Amino acid sequence: MLFLTVGLPGAGKTTEARRLADVHSALRLTPDEWMIPLFGEPEADGKRDVLEGRLLWIALEALRLGTNVVLDFGCWSRDERSAIRWLVESVGASCHLVYVPVDPVPNALGSPTGSRARRMRPFL
Repeated sequence: MLFLTVGLPGAGKTTEARRLADVHSALRLTPDEWMIPLFGEPEADGKRDVLEGRLLWIALEALRLGTNVVLDFGCWSRDERSAIRWLVESVGASCHLVYVPVDPVPNALGSPTGSRARRMRPFL
C-alpha cells in the first residue's frame, strides 16, 4: 500500500506521514528531508523534481517487495496524483490519498495553525 499525502505547505503533511509510517510499518519518503543535505538548499534549481523522481522509483521498488510506503510529496496537481496512482497500480499495489487540510483560521500571530506553523512559532 502506498499512502500519498496531499496538502499545502504548513498543513502538517510530514507529521501525518510520520504517523502513517509508524502505524503501517511503512517506508517514509520526504523530499524536504533530503534537499538541504544533498544540495545545500531547499529549492535547488529543479533538482527537487529529480529527487522526487528517484524517491518515487525507490517507492515502487519497495512496493514490489511488499513494503508499505508513505510518499510525503504534497501532490497539488490532479494529473500528478493520477500518474503516481497509475504507477503504483502497475506494480500491483494500491494507492491511498491522504488529504491534510490547512486550518483556515489564523492563530494570534496571523499565520496558519498547521503543525509546521506551531513548530516555527516563536516563544513569547
